[in-house]
Amino acid sequence: MKLNEWRVKKMIQPPKSLFLPNGKRAVLLLHAYSGSPNDVRMMARYLEKWNYTVYAPLYSGHGTIDPLDILEKSAEQWWEDTQNGVAYLKSKGYQEIAVFGLSMGGIFATRLLSKMPENFLGGGFFCSPIAPVKTNVTENFLLYAKQVLDRSGKEATREKIDSYRPLVEDQLKAIEDQALIAYENLAAITRPFFMAQAGQDEMIEAEGVFRTASQLRQTSFSLNWYPESSHVITVGPERRQLEQDVVNFLASLGWREDNGEKNN
Repeated sequence: MKLNEWRVKKMIQPPKSLFLPNGKRAVLLLHAYSGSPNDVRMMARYLEKWNYTVYAPLYSGHGTIDPLDILEKSAEQWWEDTQNGVAYLKSKGYQEIAVFGLSMGGIFATRLLSKMPENFLGGGFFCSPIAPVKTNVTENFLLYAKQVLDRSGKEATREKIDSYRPLVEDQLKAIEDQALIAYENLAAITRPFFMAQAGQDEMIEAEGVFRTASQLRQTSFSLNWYPESSHVITVGPERRQLEQDVVNFLASLGWREDNGEKNN
């Protein structure tokens, strides 16, 4: 099933933030542009089995049946949502946190790790365009918008979809600006860093992950390549390997809290 078909199918019930309290060690999971916590739900459930508490917030404007709800928001607002996600976990008493994000969510996860490293033990991204790369996001969003409108019974004429194009392009430029901030501050990351990249990524230039890795000389990192996966790697054919790789990475961090044994 293609990315947009999967996302639209999952919107039969409006997505919402996902909080799974299960252990003293917390993981913040951030979803992609035009996505929702459904993007990372299977990852969240897997981590829950290993006694991690997981919070996957819904970004402002996402998860509705009107694409304009996304286009009327800003990348700065999503950066604020990201920081609020950290504050939410802190308010619940979680002091040891790791952070990961898919695509756009990974851009913000990377920013968190460079801007406020004292809040995290480690983290990273899944298929995120940190280093400048060519992308195919504009056309994908317009296709997504048409499918959402069609499914909700709203008018989806060519003229209406085309009217979204300049809004999408402006918004993606703002997201690229966020990625540039993350890229320019990679040297400030001192926590262990995890990178996952799909070899069949249809949205971004996959080789960009190697340029990102080349800027991480000051900290330990794990670069994981999944040759059979596409962009939303968290629901792809190699997701179980990705899930296990994330668990292995998390186990290597310097957690102070004893999380107990794995649930069966």
